[in-house]
Amino acid sequence: MTMEKKIYGRISERLPATLVNEDGIELNVTAVDTTGDGVNILCNIYERDAIAPGGNFLIGGRPVQLSIALSLPDNEGEEAPVEAKCHIVYSRRISKDQCMIGMRYVNIENQSLNRLVRFIHKSAGINDAHWAI
Repeated sequence: MTMEKKIYGRISERLPATLVNEDGIELNVTAVDTTGDGVNILCNIYERDAIAPGGNFLIGGRPVQLSIALSLPDNEGEEAPVEAKCHIVYSRRISKDQCMIGMRYVNIENQSLNRLVRFIHKSAGINDAHWAI
């Protein structure tokens, strides 16, 4: 069995993001630790319960699926969303009233992934000419 490893890099820059849960509820959250494979978000307890009720990220034996739109600046400096479908990987309470939720992309269009990886590389000071995207 061959395993393909993707190396995209990681940025810890805080980015505005919008999540939509399975019930269509839209939440404005902060994305942190963004990679080409997934993203962690910070949210309060009430938002966490709307995203993953009680911190549970499996419902009926299947992973909770969310839509996320990360607001990234485009080449002209304008905000342009990168959209993806995600599954929750973990939910962790990090303080009395704040949680971190880790998500893995399960469906992201190639154009969005390419923009995201270029943004990560640019933020990390990596020259894209050395990376196959």
